[in-house]
Amino acid sequence: MLLAAGALLIGPSRTVQAQTTTNEFWPEVDAYVRLSSSARLFLMMAPVISRDSKSLSEQQVGANFEFGMAPIQSTRRRRAQDADKLRYLRLRLGYYRIGTHDSSGGSISERRLALEVTPRAFAPLDILVALRGRMDFRWLEEGYSWRPRVRLWLEREGPVGPVVLIPYISAETFYDSRYDAWSRTYYQTGIAVPVSKRVVPELYYGRQIDQEPSDKTVNALGMVVTLYF
Repeated sequence: MLLAAGALLIGPSRTVQAQTTTNEFWPEVDAYVRLSSSARLFLMMAPVISRDSKSLSEQQVGANFEFGMAPIQSTRRRRAQDADKLRYLRLRLGYYRIGTHDSSGGSISERRLALEVTPRAFAPLDILVALRGRMDFRWLEEGYSWRPRVRLWLEREGPVGPVVLIPYISAETFYDSRYDAWSRTYYQTGIAVPVSKRVVPELYYGRQIDQEPSDKTVNALGMVVTLYF
């Protein structure tokens, strides 16, 4: 059911011939701070570095509160690094500050309130399926706007000798109230490799396709280090 719903929701995006293509590096540091058995804080910091101009083009910091409900009663993931993934539903409320820098040296700031709801379930072959619905409430310099987003995420955790590997793929579509259109599609594939109970590095490739306000494609190499406290 989640797969069918995800296909319908990802469907509205359209394929376009990109007029501009850029290459970026997206490093990120995430931290989860445990508050209780079902609640925790999620903190993140993520700059964006243009690989073409070799300069900082964006920086983002965020703080979130999340709450997990209804644990999945399964022994499939005894070695799961993130036990909160083994819940049928996750709720998250976050606040972000984003600064964007253009080639002329100017900058644009944004304040964003984000609300997320993510149901999860196991599919055959021990694949974990997550369908995230997110609403961004955005305060930009040109005014207020809102942006619903839907992301389908598939991952499978498995040991390779003494190492646990977590490969995944995802697809996400964005609607932007400023243009009254589905303005962006984003695809990502990567792998996380837990090195301890508290540290999980991750490497991924992302492709972001914008239709509004202009056709643009971004190829991104991303690296995330996630810390658990």
